[in-house]
Amino acid sequence: MVKNVNLISLLKDVFAIIFLIAIVSINQSVQGASPTVADTLENKLFEAKGVDRIEILYRLIQKHVLTDSIKSLNYFKESVRLAHSSNLPWHESNAYNYLISGLTNDKSVNRLNSALAYFQATKNQSGIGFNFSYLGSQYLSVNNYPQAERYQKKALETFTLIDFPYGISLSSERLGILCMVKNEYLKALRYYYQALRINQHNGFKREEAISLYHIGLTELNLGNYKEAVDNILKSLKYWEEVNNAANVWNCNELLGNIYLKLNLFEKALYYHRIALKVRNDNILKNIKSGRVATPDLYLGIAYSWNNIAEVYLNLHQYDSACYYAIKALKIKEAKNSTATANDVANSWLNMGNIYRKLGKPDSAMLMLTKAAETYKTLQNGSSYAEALYGIGNLYVDKQNYIKAKEMFATGLQKSIEVSDKNNIKTGYQLLSDLYTATRDYKKSMDYFLHYSELKDSIFNRERSNAIEELQIRYEVDKKQQKIESQGFIIAQKKRQITYALIGIVVITLFSVLIIFLIIKNKRQKETLLIKEADNLRKDLELKNRELVCNVSNIYTKNMVINKVAKTLSKSIRTSDQTDVLLINEIIRELQQNMDETSWKEFEYRFSKVYESFYQTLDTRFPELTHVERKVCAMLKLDMSSKEIAAITMTHPESVDTTRSRIRKKLGLEKDENLSEFLNKL
Repeated sequence: MVKNVNLISLLKDVFAIIFLIAIVSINQSVQGASPTVADTLENKLFEAKGVDRIEILYRLIQKHVLTDSIKSLNYFKESVRLAHSSNLPWHESNAYNYLISGLTNDKSVNRLNSALAYFQATKNQSGIGFNFSYLGSQYLSVNNYPQAERYQKKALETFTLIDFPYGISLSSERLGILCMVKNEYLKALRYYYQALRINQHNGFKREEAISLYHIGLTELNLGNYKEAVDNILKSLKYWEEVNNAANVWNCNELLGNIYLKLNLFEKALYYHRIALKVRNDNILKNIKSGRVATPDLYLGIAYSWNNIAEVYLNLHQYDSACYYAIKALKIKEAKNSTATANDVANSWLNMGNIYRKLGKPDSAMLMLTKAAETYKTLQNGSSYAEALYGIGNLYVDKQNYIKAKEMFATGLQKSIEVSDKNNIKTGYQLLSDLYTATRDYKKSMDYFLHYSELKDSIFNRERSNAIEELQIRYEVDKKQQKIESQGFIIAQKKRQITYALIGIVVITLFSVLIIFLIIKNKRQKETLLIKEADNLRKDLELKNRELVCNVSNIYTKNMVINKVAKTLSKSIRTSDQTDVLLINEIIRELQQNMDETSWKEFEYRFSKVYESFYQTLDTRFPELTHVERKVCAMLKLDMSSKEIAAITMTHPESVDTTRSRIRKKLGLEKDENLSEFLNKL
């Protein structure tokens, strides 16, 4: 099953993972870099300032960390000095990650001790505090808990002495991790909440998200699933906002684990698949950018596969569970794998439980025994208990109830020692079922009652104390009320009822007033809209009348012009040749004025009323001629063919022919009305 208390995984998944992708990128560039690239970095350093300068110093630390410890240390000192003077505590702390990246634990400790000696000589208290804290983390990574605690507490004391909030938060957070690794969950929560308060007060958003993640993880181990989900979702929100893939997958993975504990398997599978997708996308991103995906990134894929396997195990889809569990184990056991012993044991535990369901007891026993031995060596109490439960189930299958009882009892005892309430609940259930199988119904009932009580009410000690305190206060208040006279109690109740009624009446009246105002406002708006619509309609009617009047004027003007033209044509017969030419020229000018000037005036007026008509017509039907456009405009005014013919000085039959051409160009069916179609444009 999934384990969240493993010290190495915690350090990688929460702290170092924040910087992992950046460090990997720098590693790849440094390994393939030419002297020219290094020279370029050092040249840029002279011009860079502020955060840009710190970032370049990081890259130079990384470049020399494996090849030239003196240069690496000198660049490190400069980055710490600059970050501290610029009041950038995160960058000051981040420099230490680059100082020891890629080094073995022993070399990391030596490098940190060298830095510590420098800061002690220069009396740089924040540098001393950070060194103590990172030394504590290194000792934690090799399971040296006493040294880890010693250095983290020295860091906390140093930061507290100089009142350095960021350092106090960091060392508190890491002391919380140490306590959680040791299964001291309540103590871990105290440190985490101390760090959270500091981070929230000082606006350390990144560190606040880390604290929320740790609190959620601890609440999960305490069986407080609602609180766990609440804190993890808050943490996830921040990581998604800053697009931090590593912690996005951490949060989704933990949400999957929480829902797995709640037996909401489909939801658990949903979150684990999100985590898997984020990890796959991250690897593809590295490959596309020309970087090699490191074993650490593939180890993340193995985590997701192992989690998905566990979900399928609980869904009774054992073949799918086996498929994903084997894939995860292969990555963890690969030669270049960075998996810890606890990581591998997690896969063994999963494989053992899956093999049992697949009817392979020998393979299951081998896997579960290896997992149990590893957890015992690592002092991972919760996981050790789960491995013992798995072995006990195998003995139950063989009807070896004595050995099964021994495994279950030992697992339960270990769960109680580490306060893992979920595993305690599981132990009670397994022992209850075991005693039922052996017909010891009294013991079976005793364990079932323990199981049922714990299942229905899982609280940590602090919360139980708070509830007990509230219950005591309630009882005291109740006794005091009994001492008071019945009349006072009745009067008090009457006052309460009166106040309640007054409150209800006030709220009701206020609600009615609001509703009245809303309705009144709505009616006023409707009345105003109706008036506006009526005004627009009247305005349109007026403009239409003006257009019709304008068309009539055009008709009258054309009639006059036509009459004059006919009179002039008759006078040609009695005129000499020079006059004939002049008269013909006058006739042409009159006809041209009749065809163009008047219609230009009409079209100008028409476009003012129907602004987009001609534009729409030209856009949708560009093949229409100028004459057809004129006819379309008059049809939009609901004019008949006879009226159009009178105005255009043509025959109605010609207008009908023009209308037929227009219908064809507009693509109208026989039953479609041309005027109605044009009115919709």
